[in-house]
Amino acid sequence: MEIYLAPLQGLTDWIFRESYCEHIGQFDKTFTPFIRVQNGQFFRPSQCNDLLPEHNTFQKPVPQFLGNDVESFKRFEGLCLQNDYSEANINMGCPFPIVVKKGMGAGILPHSTEIEQLLEGIFASTKLNISIKCRMGLDNIADFDQLVPILNNFPLEEVIIHARIGKQQYKGEVNLEAFAKYASLLKHSICYNGDILTVADVENIQALTPNVARIMIGRGILQNPFLLAEIKHRDLTRHEKVKMLRDFHLSIIERCKEKYAGNLNLLRRFEEMWSYHYLGFEDGKKIFKQIKKANTLEKYEGVIFKAINEI
Repeated sequence: MEIYLAPLQGLTDWIFRESYCEHIGQFDKTFTPFIRVQNGQFFRPSQCNDLLPEHNTFQKPVPQFLGNDVESFKRFEGLCLQNDYSEANINMGCPFPIVVKKGMGAGILPHSTEIEQLLEGIFASTKLNISIKCRMGLDNIADFDQLVPILNNFPLEEVIIHARIGKQQYKGEVNLEAFAKYASLLKHSICYNGDILTVADVENIQALTPNVARIMIGRGILQNPFLLAEIKHRDLTRHEKVKMLRDFHLSIIERCKEKYAGNLNLLRRFEEMWSYHYLGFEDGKKIFKQIKKANTLEKYEGVIFKAINEI
């Protein structure tokens, strides 16, 4: 079983990945949060910093492209090649309305002709191995029925499927039956993504789709950073967990100090991470409430390190 770290915008960036790999464990693959390119131009040039070699010293990620035209992909590919990457991932799954309305992410899924033209243009000249991360449609699963034969016509590295449709965003149940159906119809290597929070969730997916040997975890790792070790049947003592989690957070704090100016930006970043992370603590709601009240870095550190020492 190969285990990937999901790309989550604003959360699993280079700061998180470097800190996690250094102090907790290494995934089989990690991915950058999407780098958005429109009309051949980087939408936010700062997003490109996430794939710089100096920001990825412990594990090189797979850069992820968000766009819907060949010219934009070529600009993105140039950035990848310039930094010695050999693989790229195309985002066809982002469900956020601001992205979907532009016909990107999950917004491209109902447009099978545009997807085919995009892939034809990319594979006509690309020097990269290409994978796709997608939802099973935007408004309904029928979108994916049209997509399967198109994807099967291209030499994709793999297809990572989040087992929801775009309009669900991250709500409602994942559709494991539909995932199993499409995993059997696609001729590529398949990776499962969606609501992996426990070892039991992994076992359930393995039982349903025994031929799928890759999973991608996002929010589950934010909630329980030791989920990777649990899946790999690595037993950790309480002392080991306290040290790993403490060092992980210290590393995130130090790297964020380099990136962000002022306590306010730091604390906003930490609060967003803890909106998931608190779920892994017995007294998590109380801890998260204290974090939201912390108005200095010193107060924030006091709250989180007390919580970590008590796990």
